[in-house]
Amino acid sequence: MNSLTKVAAEAPSRRSFRVTLREMTREDHDASERFFAPFMDAPQAYMAPFLAAQHAALSAIRDATAGSGAPEIAVILPDLIDRLAKDCADLSQRAPVVQATRPLSGLAGAYLVLGSQMGVDAMRVRATRAGIAPLPRFFQPTDRRSQWAAVCAKLGDMDPDSDAARRLIDDTRAGYALYAQAGRLTFAKAAT
Repeated sequence: MNSLTKVAAEAPSRRSFRVTLREMTREDHDASERFFAPFMDAPQAYMAPFLAAQHAALSAIRDATAGSGAPEIAVILPDLIDRLAKDCADLSQRAPVVQATRPLSGLAGAYLVLGSQMGVDAMRVRATRAGIAPLPRFFQPTDRRSQWAAVCAKLGDMDPDSDAARRLIDDTRAGYALYAQAGRLTFAKAAT
């Protein structure tokens, strides 16, 4: 047995905390996504409320993570919010105000924001197939792989049984609740 094989055999099998985080917050993620289903079903009809909900949720995450030191989203979050503000103005859509009830960790904010950006590619395709042209600024292609890799590395280093991991799970759930609140407010208004 070579030394690399021996080290791998002796290393405790530790499950990635990123997998644990995803599993522990799956219901919260799915609940928040349900509010965005009208957009996924009819992008053209629900573009304005979708953009307003994104603006509201990301603004709330920005405020909740202020000062928490999240370098992975320090530049991209203000850029996304700025693009969404311009998109909403173009569509005469006003974003609701959503406020977190407590501060969130920067890592939770980065996980939420960058994770949601991973789904933008699929949304871009759906919106393009629906005949939306030009696409709003929010859908501008951007490469977030290095920031996502940095977040994944931090999650991979986290002890799943630690207090920090439990706080991160709670913060991530609270972040998904912000998305759900933003979706509920904007899509309920669009349906009336």
